[in-house]
Amino acid sequence: MKNCPYCGYANYDTAAVCRKCDGSFVAQGGHVYQGKSYWIGPEKAKHLRRRGLSLLVLGLLIKVYWGGYGPWPTIDFPILVTLRTYLEPLLIFGGAVLYLFGWIARFL
Repeated sequence: MKNCPYCGYANYDTAAVCRKCDGSFVAQGGHVYQGKSYWIGPEKAKHLRRRGLSLLVLGLLIKVYWGGYGPWPTIDFPILVTLRTYLEPLLIFGGAVLYLFGWIARFL
């Protein structure tokens, strides 16, 4: 995948024109633009953001359903309560950190 020099959209390697902004990859003199090289890149960063958002939502669901914030009965089984005390902050804060890292990593 090569990224557009104008809008940063990821295009196929064989593309001569960007699919999003119709910018040309061929520079003056006939040289083909290869794109900026990334350590992580926008595609992997998008994957990290999706994983981070999934973890964050899962942590919030555990907080709501196991935390007793609704009209349903709370789960009071001791092993599950202990598991919830460790799992809930790990998923919420870990998901938020992973999402923010994915947002920053798209520029790396």
